[in-house]
Amino acid sequence: MSLQTTVLFVFVITVQSHAFAASEGDDAVDVDSIEAEIGKQPAAPDKPVNGSSSASPENLKDPEKLSDLSRLAPFSEVSVIQRRFLPKTQRFQLNLGLTTIANDPWFWGVGAGGRFGYSFTEAWSVELAFLFLSNTEKDSVKDLRANLGIITNSIISTQGYIGVDAVWSPIYGKMSLFSKRIVPFDMYFAAGLGQTSIANAKSSSATALHLGTGQIYAMSKSVGFRWDLSWNFFSATANPTAANANPSVSTFNNLMLTLGASFFFPEAKYR
Repeated sequence: MSLQTTVLFVFVITVQSHAFAASEGDDAVDVDSIEAEIGKQPAAPDKPVNGSSSASPENLKDPEKLSDLSRLAPFSEVSVIQRRFLPKTQRFQLNLGLTTIANDPWFWGVGAGGRFGYSFTEAWSVELAFLFLSNTEKDSVKDLRANLGIITNSIISTQGYIGVDAVWSPIYGKMSLFSKRIVPFDMYFAAGLGQTSIANAKSSSATALHLGTGQIYAMSKSVGFRWDLSWNFFSATANPTAANANPSVSTFNNLMLTLGASFFFPEAKYR
């Protein structure tokens, strides 16, 4: 018996004994042997030589023994495509939350808001947005009235908003929550038009341009936590005063932050 035949015989016996031990319930796995066989694989050339392909009939065979691992071809590219955890296509969304105006220097604007929308695809949807606010004077308004004698009933404040938005959701992913839970999320951008209800103005409402962005964090396939940052732009004329009998049109903007929950229905029929 030649030396090569002896080595091959010992190798086959060793492999068979490992397989028998595993079938008998032994948890030990000879990972070193597997890695060694895979490491024998030569590096694949960038381009086939003389038009030949590395995917020969022999290489396409399923491995039957440990030494066959050395002729397996590595993946040139691996792509993972995963559908969104919280599906939105052909579903309605009802969002309810608490809202505050973040940039009003004269009033504390706090209230409730909501959205009702329909998703045509995972990326595109349309929403009806509504908002009701209660305004409380800040110290700056009180100081103008008490210390300077300025009439403050001409300072415009926002009372509410209703409008329609087109919503685009191009970004989705996952995040770790305190290293305890993986939370899928969508990020969206919205644009639309609506009517802003205002006080202390010649007209009780004004046409507003709305821009917004936010995220929806999926708690389940039907419920999610949603934050929204909206920016409303509108023009209005304040009430006339003794000092300014003919006030000019002024441009205003409201930066509003909303935190709330979204409910999706009907029940998803996929995923």
